[in-house]
Amino acid sequence: GIESANTKLLVHNIVNAMSSTFDGVEFIKSLPGCIGSGVRINYKHMYNFDLLCLYSNSESIRESAYCKQSVARLNPELNRMLMIETTGQLLIQPSIVNLFPTLHAIVFAVDTAIDSSEKVEDEVGIMRKELGLMLESMSNVNLLTPLLVLACRNDSLGSNSFISLQDIIEGLDLKSMINPWGVFEVNCENMIGAEKGLDWLLYHLTKERRELSYHRMQGQGI
Repeated sequence: GIESANTKLLVHNIVNAMSSTFDGVEFIKSLPGCIGSGVRINYKHMYNFDLLCLYSNSESIRESAYCKQSVARLNPELNRMLMIETTGQLLIQPSIVNLFPTLHAIVFAVDTAIDSSEKVEDEVGIMRKELGLMLESMSNVNLLTPLLVLACRNDSLGSNSFISLQDIIEGLDLKSMINPWGVFEVNCENMIGAEKGLDWLLYHLTKERRELSYHRMQGQGI
């Protein structure tokens, strides 16, 4: 979800903060094909976590193709994370699927800024499809991976309207998930809200790792 000006700013502020909350320690080697490269973050001088960023294309393509055309993110000719099967079904690229067994959590960033409230249903529908493709591709990995949804906004950009947290919860059908999930609003300009979201995520990861079943099932196929 890190494709827009707001969500891109979220990643930039985490990676470049060099603060008591976020401090980039080192770059993380990607899988073959430059999939899943990222940064190791020292969080509050207490935890180290690897932030792997998945982009659908180059920055110039993303900014030109997706501008006011959110549905273009579901076009495999523009989104290199996607492919079309012979049956016509839209899927995540196998190189990215190979990354899933190494993940301990998913952070799904969504841009809540919209031109008008009439577009809420359409925008959330695209988000639901994006998230659904990711979760469907993880279905063969026996993990109850926590999902953190960061609802990003930037008031200084002067958007006419924002998608509410309730619309995101209902639109993504989160209440039907068996995985732990949480939705937090983040002001990408000052990062208020990001800390609460990551605290929630680390709590669930720590809680899971106390259970023996977590270690037995980690990364195993169903």
